[in-house]
Amino acid sequence: MALKGTLRDFSLADIFQLIGIQRKSGVLTLKDKDNVVSVSFVDGNVVAAESQHRRLEDRLGTVLVKTGRITEDQLQEALKVQRETLSRLGNVLVDRGLIDVDALRDALQIQITQTIYRLFRWQRGEYDFSQETKVDYDKKFVVPLSAESVLMEGARILDEWPMIEKGIRSFSTIYRRADVDIAPAGETKSAAAAGAEGAITLSEEERVVHSLLDGKRTVQEVVERSLLGEFETCRILYELINRQLLEEVRTRAPRAATVEKAAPRSLLAPLVQGIAYLLLVLLAGGAVFYHLQPWLFDVHQGRRVAAVLSPILSGPDIGLLEAALASDRLHQVDFALQVYYLLYRTYPPALTHLVSANLLRPADLLDLDGNLYGYEAMQDGYRLISASSS
Repeated sequence: MALKGTLRDFSLADIFQLIGIQRKSGVLTLKDKDNVVSVSFVDGNVVAAESQHRRLEDRLGTVLVKTGRITEDQLQEALKVQRETLSRLGNVLVDRGLIDVDALRDALQIQITQTIYRLFRWQRGEYDFSQETKVDYDKKFVVPLSAESVLMEGARILDEWPMIEKGIRSFSTIYRRADVDIAPAGETKSAAAAGAEGAITLSEEERVVHSLLDGKRTVQEVVERSLLGEFETCRILYELINRQLLEEVRTRAPRAATVEKAAPRSLLAPLVQGIAYLLLVLLAGGAVFYHLQPWLFDVHQGRRVAAVLSPILSGPDIGLLEAALASDRLHQVDFALQVYYLLYRTYPPALTHLVSANLLRPADLLDLDGNLYGYEAMQDGYRLISASSS
């Protein structure tokens, strides 16, 4: 079955429905300008979903750490065993007794569905379905999801998400628990009313999300720690907000300075004259800065050092200074690569991903001579060199 095109011509729901009805096996690849996602099907059922920027197993390990299921040291040890044995991360975690089978199944299902449900919010992109006779997936821990059930949940998300997004506003928003009496866990509504008049009852899922809101975590951090999935966590947050059980933590805006009013009439002429002079000075200064901007940028980036410091430093001293600046810029890129690995559990395929991740600016990827640093991601690390020193 040849299935290829754009999401404008053929919606994601139509694609899933066609694959499900015809009970096809293969891999559906979807691309947009920021990401590539692959969804695997067996007999029309979803069995895997992975994002290019964040592999499923790496994402699983990060979530298990953030939810307190395992420690960071345990994750690193499991990843080391995985590299040595080429086993799946889930198998390593279960075999070492770090998590049980049910917990792993729940976590994997949430990660798969979360990846897929985000696709339903894509407005544009390309798709390509490659039919395969055999699709490899973790049969021991992954329960296949029917395309019909995925479509139903996807339709619900599309219907409710705009309202939820408007209520929460941003994944960087911070909420804290309101000063409201919450009934203890396990009590029914009548028991709660008898034991604590006015106390509010919460479901188990609502209680999990409510407990994570400490006035410091962002919505994104709550999503990562809840292990309920992005949509379900945000839906519960929206309901808690509407029930006035949460309060948004707002940063205090700086107090505006008071401005004295100018005296009328007698000082009007001198004031206008002063403003005119000030405008002339600003225009002249702006023109000078405009012409010096490229030169100042190069100096800020560590270039043209010799031209600036030659009157006060000797040639060897300038050479040492330029070598120190070059080393410092190279270490800056190296440090950004390490931070990227901590965030995504993998090194970027290209240095431009450091800019996309807001770890560096485009100019930081250039050495003192304006050349792009040489970079190559390898299986056990990476290679980073300066073209000027090679």
